[in-house]
Amino acid sequence: MSDFEVKPLLRVLGPLGVMFLTLSVLSPGASVLVAGADVLHTAGTGAPLAFLLGGVLTLIFTFSQAELGSAYPLAGGDYAIVGNSLGPRAGFVQFGITLIGSLIFLAICGTGVALYMRALWPGLPFGGTAVGALALASSIAILNIRTGALFTGAFLLVELFALALLAVLGFGHATQSAVQIFTHPLSFAGGSGSPLSLSALALAIAAGSWATSGAGQAIYFSEEMHEPKHIGRLVIVIVVITVFCEFVPVLGVIVGTDHLSSVLESESPFNAFLAERASPVFATIVTICVIAALFNACISVLSCYGRFIYSSGRDRIWPGSLNRLLSTVHGRFGSPWVATLCLAATAAACCFISLPLLIILASGFQIVTWMMLNLGVIARRRRGTTGVPGTFRTPLFPLMNVLSLAASAALAFSAWEDVAAGRPGMLVVIATIALSLAYYELVLVKRRGGWTMFSGVRTAETS
Repeated sequence: MSDFEVKPLLRVLGPLGVMFLTLSVLSPGASVLVAGADVLHTAGTGAPLAFLLGGVLTLIFTFSQAELGSAYPLAGGDYAIVGNSLGPRAGFVQFGITLIGSLIFLAICGTGVALYMRALWPGLPFGGTAVGALALASSIAILNIRTGALFTGAFLLVELFALALLAVLGFGHATQSAVQIFTHPLSFAGGSGSPLSLSALALAIAAGSWATSGAGQAIYFSEEMHEPKHIGRLVIVIVVITVFCEFVPVLGVIVGTDHLSSVLESESPFNAFLAERASPVFATIVTICVIAALFNACISVLSCYGRFIYSSGRDRIWPGSLNRLLSTVHGRFGSPWVATLCLAATAAACCFISLPLLIILASGFQIVTWMMLNLGVIARRRRGTTGVPGTFRTPLFPLMNVLSLAASAALAFSAWEDVAAGRPGMLVVIATIALSLAYYELVLVKRRGGWTMFSGVRTAETS
């Protein structure tokens, strides 16, 4: 195995900078205005309840990620903490899952920018606009991480403004009872409302959980954060902020609409609400805010997963000199610029896949990650290597982990039963796991001296 010196990332971020970057990856504005429409269609006036309960489910899922991230604050994120808690084979499986998932996620962000820009300027080429968005985002993502945090923080304020606007318009013209919304939620079809079924609420809760998840992305910035052992607590704070920022505007829309059926059955419920409560100019402003939110997500996701690719080079996952190239740190900016640009170029190719197919492909990856993380906490807590004084501890261990594993298994079963959308996504996950295991056994294990995540172990010990 070739050996070379890897330049470390610079610790220049405080908790606020990491929070801005992570919230930008999560993009509460895009989650509400894009994914929220599906929740409103599914759950009707039960959408606020779905976001609230989905957020609680996300919080339970995230406890394990926060504990492992606090014990192993590594730029490799999930694959590094799984590898250090369950061993290199499991870590490499998680690497494969994160690699494919990151490319799909970036492509979704890029195509989302193109989709909304074409709504304002119909003549724009779809694929070219998506690729252009990623190219521009990558030029910002390779800057000094503190500069990147300022960019993303500014864009984040724009999308939070859009959410605040929805909430103010709703609560300022309240026409529906908030108590009725939570005690007697209704779904709408054909212009009439009926009691929301438990199955529809369950689907909406799962979608709400997906929309509020992702706070663990903060761990990818932990090698650039002062006192990284506090990353676990920060992850939990980010979950709570995300749930609040998404729950309040959704509740405001339901409370403030005059015509529930027309708004909730509209193809775009939020635009229908704005047409009811505000002028077309406001609708255009919100569309621009969505574009800003999705572009901000492109920047932050590239920054986040650029660190992931950098870590893979440091861990000598790739052939020969490619490892040295990917682990290159920019002399002036202190960023993993080669890894970030390679990620952007690969994701750009994925932008020519249709958006519905990308969403289907992305559906199963998070389920496997939650399972791995919870198994990692159980394994390491029993050995006394996580949850030590000064780091984050999962509350009510092991109850929370058992609940998370049970919920993950239920979501996996539900996805498999959904032949049209869920099963293709799960088949992609299974294929990714199989290919990852094959690469591990046929390439990494057969290297002279084998393969270990030695760079990650050194970083964990010295952080």
